[in-house]
Amino acid sequence: MKKTFTLLFVLTLLFSGISSAFAFPMSKSNESGDYLWGTGIAHSLSAGVYGGSTERDVKIGLSTVTKESEKAIVYMAVDLQPWLLLFGGIGGANHALGLSADSSAMQAEAGLLVNLVDHDILDPTLFEDKLRVNIGATWGLTQGEWFGEDIKWQELTAFATVSVVNDTVGNKFFNPNSIAIYVGPVFSYIQSEDIEVDQELGYMAGVEVFVSESISFDLGIRQFDGPGFEGGLHIRF
Repeated sequence: MKKTFTLLFVLTLLFSGISSAFAFPMSKSNESGDYLWGTGIAHSLSAGVYGGSTERDVKIGLSTVTKESEKAIVYMAVDLQPWLLLFGGIGGANHALGLSADSSAMQAEAGLLVNLVDHDILDPTLFEDKLRVNIGATWGLTQGEWFGEDIKWQELTAFATVSVVNDTVGNKFFNPNSIAIYVGPVFSYIQSEDIEVDQELGYMAGVEVFVSESISFDLGIRQFDGPGFEGGLHIRF
């Protein structure tokens, strides 16, 4: 019980004061069999929804403006290997470039997630149970409007996370199977003939709650030029 309450306290500190959002694309598996260095039974298909908003400083011509974006994506993913997931998704987005009016557009995304390490912590600490390492990359295509002119861009993102996992199975005070706290670097590059990002390197941190062996949701922050908030719901079949 002590470690559960400590986890909840850390999560409260992590999410206090967050003002905007961005999306984390896929669930990191809670099963050892889905990892390159792990043992157990793997899944083959997954699906879910993720979304939120983000804020980036971009250059348009000689001007530097703030790009505010919101999106919601529905995705499906397939395991090419138990430890390698490929996903594709489609949804809607809303973008505001500086003082230009907001514009809505379709957004398509694809990417992969590599489950690298699932390591049992033999000497239990405050966050006992497991240590995990995941890496991934995503591609997105969308467009916005700059004073009546359509601006298209592609966004390439790569990230790596280290997660500390607390298994809560059997805890009478908390029902989910596991809680994972993750942190890691993020690189994001926007390719466009019209806009250029100011800051490409950032970081992400958050929590993923595994409600069962098949269902999880995540909440987290993603920092570039300003703070962001990300979230998603994931189902593994």
